[in-house]
Amino acid sequence: MNKLFKPRSVTSCTDASGSKEAFHAGSIKRTNKKGSWKTSAIVLTAVGIVLTAVLVLGSVGLMFYFVRQVRPDSVSNTAPITAQTIPSSANSADKNFTITDAATLPDKDGKKALSTMEIASKVGPATVSITADVSYTSIYGTTETGQSSGSGFIISQDGYIVTNNHVISGATSAKVLVPGETKPVDAVIVGTDTTTDIAVLKIDRQNLPFVTLGDSDALQVGELAVAIGNPFGELAGSVTVGVVSALDREIAINDTTYNLIQTDASINSGNSGGPLVNSYGEVIGVTNAKMSNGEGIGFAIPINDVKSVIEELINNGYVTGRPVLGIGVLAVDATTASQYGWPSGVYVREITPKGPAELAGLQVGDIITKIDGKAIATTEDVVTVKDAHKIGDTITVTVYRNGETKEFSLILQEDKPA
Repeated sequence: MNKLFKPRSVTSCTDASGSKEAFHAGSIKRTNKKGSWKTSAIVLTAVGIVLTAVLVLGSVGLMFYFVRQVRPDSVSNTAPITAQTIPSSANSADKNFTITDAATLPDKDGKKALSTMEIASKVGPATVSITADVSYTSIYGTTETGQSSGSGFIISQDGYIVTNNHVISGATSAKVLVPGETKPVDAVIVGTDTTTDIAVLKIDRQNLPFVTLGDSDALQVGELAVAIGNPFGELAGSVTVGVVSALDREIAINDTTYNLIQTDASINSGNSGGPLVNSYGEVIGVTNAKMSNGEGIGFAIPINDVKSVIEELINNGYVTGRPVLGIGVLAVDATTASQYGWPSGVYVREITPKGPAELAGLQVGDIITKIDGKAIATTEDVVTVKDAHKIGDTITVTVYRNGETKEFSLILQEDKPA
């Protein structure tokens, strides 16, 4: 996850699961004029290898992941800082050209377009670093403990803070470091929402600087985008600059599909929950993910999509009015279905005690094949059918159990935190 590239060296990047990828930028040294034909052959061979590698890597497919930093208690994970080569301007005749100037919006409706320094001065003091002691299930099925780190931004002078749900998911405690202070303060988790990946924390402070929330619906591709956060859990207050690369990108992360803002502002592990800011110093997105096998491809949740969620979390501790089935499911792929003689559907791996599914008679191990007569093949199919209903509706769930097909009537309840 922590991907750094150092010219003429080998560096590695590690994601939350512990997997590593390495980049090696070698060099070809020319010796003398007499051996130039050999050098040319070497160069052509090297170019062929590079092109082959690009084609092979390109076939792997795109993978996306959240960008909180998780450190197991037993492992030190200090990220190395490596040198970067800065290319000269594409237009050498225009020595004053900058991407920032080109992408900055003009003054509009009484709002003044700010320089990146002004944006950093305005939003930086309200951008905090977050650490949380978390427990999580390892790939071996064991419960592990560690520390998660991410970013957040203050939205009120009395200490309400917005971050990503995945930054504090599984947290037993959370702390916040406010810019200008040296000691983290305890934070209360006000509410979380897995559907939108948003969480709200609260610290006991008054007269704090806070951000202005902008209008993400007014964004234009190509306009300035500034990310501020705590990459690697070590570099609090880091400011990176880019543009809005695309809007409404449909990205699937951990079986959940999001419609996100894409940006080339540098986003790394630990940036999760930090603000993405426009030319006017307004927060227009909540940074939450990047592409695992590419650089300059990061994502943020549009702020307009979660304004009401933030309000609900502060006022109620959860988002009201959402129906819930009370189950956790996994899609049954073709190989598994063939191996066990199961039909296509989703496997019930978890049931909420006293939830709608348990009350209806569903069991762990059931294969859900239909809901209200609609075929179910993925977790997204389940969510789509569920979201078409309201609290109190009765739905028919068809399951495969021990070689038999059964139907159950399930009454949807409101999704409330346990």
